[in-house]
Amino acid sequence: MKVDLNRMYVTDEIKEAVWEVLESGRYVKGPRARELEEIFCEKTGAAHSVSCSSGTSALMLAFKALGIGPGDEVIVPSHTFAATINGFLHYGAVPVFADIDETTYTMSTEGLEELITERTKAIAPVHLYGHPADMDPICRLAEERGLKVVSDACQSHGARYRGRDVGVIGDVTCYSFFPSKIITVAGEGGMNTCSDEKLYLDMKALANHGRYPGERDVHRVPGFNMRLSELLAAVGIIQMEHINEWVNRRREIAAVYDQELEGLGDIVVPVEKSHSRHTYYLYVVRSKRRDALKRHLERLGIASGVHYPIPVHRMPYIGKRVTLPATERVVDEILSLPMHPLLTQSEQEAVIKGVRDFFRG
Repeated sequence: MKVDLNRMYVTDEIKEAVWEVLESGRYVKGPRARELEEIFCEKTGAAHSVSCSSGTSALMLAFKALGIGPGDEVIVPSHTFAATINGFLHYGAVPVFADIDETTYTMSTEGLEELITERTKAIAPVHLYGHPADMDPICRLAEERGLKVVSDACQSHGARYRGRDVGVIGDVTCYSFFPSKIITVAGEGGMNTCSDEKLYLDMKALANHGRYPGERDVHRVPGFNMRLSELLAAVGIIQMEHINEWVNRRREIAAVYDQELEGLGDIVVPVEKSHSRHTYYLYVVRSKRRDALKRHLERLGIASGVHYPIPVHRMPYIGKRVTLPATERVVDEILSLPMHPLLTQSEQEAVIKGVRDFFRG
């Protein structure tokens, strides 16, 4: 049996919605992008949402609107996708890498204050794999030291921290609609949520060539073209109708994996902290025999992945010499197993059997 790592939800309704946009002749700056923004506000509880062309664009808009620039320092985990760092590196800002909590793989709050210098301007926690970072101590520290908080929730649509959606915690929360994500637009897309109206207007302007809402011909700042296509927004609107259903299904699948894999060999299954609602964008296990297990599953036709094998601080264009013991340990052991709401019972059973056979063989 071939089992995919993830699979996108596509229906006749989605195809019809795309066709309606094609027939309309309105492909950008139209009602569907605005509707998707409104839906995001409704679902997260955020006051404002800004749609854009990708998760990377979302991060770039957030850091730019917050005034992050040359020489500014941003505290960020190294165990993340490179886009988190690229979101401010293009403006001349400098990453200061924090280690991770080895149980959740998100930014550790231990020793965080020691990383702050007179040049620190922001903290950028990542809600990795669907599990929120521990936001209370991060936000408290940021408030005490006058820092901004930009949350990378590109993998965590629908995640909650202490009963609140991650989209309403911090100064800006950034999302991605890449095809593998919990919510996708069948292409590249992104969204930012925030509570501050000026920040919202600044991000809207930056995404639209520096034109503020209602000003068609006046370009007040040197902005970008980071708008979300109407075709893609139409897909996202329908996808958002299913967000609660899909998150619940992911949690059901994760519960079965937990029950069947925990205690098997040296496997470590994911943790959900009591303060958080994990959405399981990825179901990530750990094993010192990771590479051999991955090859075994591949022979069975079962896809798996490593997110991410190289910490960002070791990327050629960063190359920072820092000590991040938890990060360095986990990158050699993590493995993502198939996880998506369309995963069937028989497919999951095949994955579980494959993992069991490896450790019992």
